[in-house]
Amino acid sequence: MRIQDNTHDDDSVNMTPLIDMVFLLLIFFLVATTIAQDERPKNINLPITGTPKALSAPPDELIINIEKDGKLRVGGLILEVEQLKAALVEAKEAEPPRNVLIRADQESLHKYFATVAGMCHDVGIANLNIGYVFEPQNK
Repeated sequence: MRIQDNTHDDDSVNMTPLIDMVFLLLIFFLVATTIAQDERPKNINLPITGTPKALSAPPDELIINIEKDGKLRVGGLILEVEQLKAALVEAKEAEPPRNVLIRADQESLHKYFATVAGMCHDVGIANLNIGYVFEPQNK
């Protein structure tokens, strides 16, 4: 037969459900949080300049990467000139109109950049940004 011990009051709080809930919330927030990656392929070397400017792109920018050999990459996809022109028209017609960021490899020919900039002008995109890397000058 079991004898009850009345001298000890069990006023302790069981912490196991609270700890379980905290871990579940932690897992939920880790999974629900998305870390946006800028479209920064590792094989593009941007030119270096002495004037600082942020490279992070706001979500309303269309990022066009021009590789060393002239390939045009948007959103990880290689586009032909006509496909890029269609994407620029779509960016222009978006509400609000999207800005364009051109990131050309420093070893690419200027004609590739000029072609993309000319297409932006032809479509009517006025806000055109150029990607580069800031290198502080030693004094």
